Amino acid sequence: MKGLRIFLWLMLLPVVLHAANPVSALLDRLEKGASKHFIIEKVKSDLDFFELDTKGDKIVVRGNTYVNISAGVRWYLKYYLHTNLSWNNMEISLPAKLPAVKKERHETDCTLRYDLNYCTHSYSMAFWDWERWEKEIDWMAMHGINMPLAAVGTECVWRNMLLKLGYSEEEVGKFIAGPAFLAWWEMNNLEGWGGPLPQNWYKQQETLQKKILARMKEMGMKPVLPGYCGMVPHDAKKRLGLNVTDAGKWNGYQRPANLSPTDSRFTEIADLYYKELTKLY
Repeated sequence: MKGLRIFLWLMLLPVVLHAANPVSALLDRLEKGASKHFIIEKVKSDLDFFELDTKGDKIVVRGNTYVNISAGVRWYLKYYLHTNLSWNNMEISLPAKLPAVKKERHETDCTLRYDLNYCTHSYSMAFWDWERWEKEIDWMAMHGINMPLAAVGTECVWRNMLLKLGYSEEEVGKFIAGPAFLAWWEMNNLEGWGGPLPQNWYKQQETLQKKILARMKEMGMKPVLPGYCGMVPHDAKKRLGLNVTDAGKWNGYQRPANLSPTDSRFTEIADLYYKELTKLY
């Protein structure tokens, strides 16, 4: 019986290893079963590259990171199968027999390939769920992005920080903007517009961001999390006794204040921000 269990485990091992390959999983999201037509090989190299090759009736896509391998997959789909992948279409239909390739290699010395900005998050992504984000991360990987901005759920960090600084939930709600305006809040342009956020929003976005970060890291990306630049609520001088610069108005909206970097509590507040950021994400 023990020998049978070991035999069955060994038989399942290739399936387990196959499932653990994020590029194969990406292929299967483009078309169910697509990964069986490809051999994915991750190799060590200090140079960013991908290679295409043929082995039997399968296409070999080789590279030094899963992002670079994903870019190789897209290259094959685009230039050998003439398949167009876009934000509106992340599906493929493979022929029964894939065109063979003569070995080709592509390299780049552009090691940091960044994507997104705050405005994009509010213009296009404000109400995205995991299904839509999953497609976006696939799209990024296939375009070689390895350093995406990951701003989802930043409001959760701020909420935790402000509560620990003595602000009430009501005051937090008046400071943090609504979902479609978080970009302009994070860019120090306005406070509270479109808010307050419902309490379940924070838990929802925290959960979503953890999924996003896990997938990005699985693909070998290095997500960029928003840092602390000194933004504080406009009443921070009165409320906390801080040395701030009043930023005035932006198109009629009340702007947050700017905490002086020489204020004795700047380091304390910045440390609190990063502590909450690290704890959550």
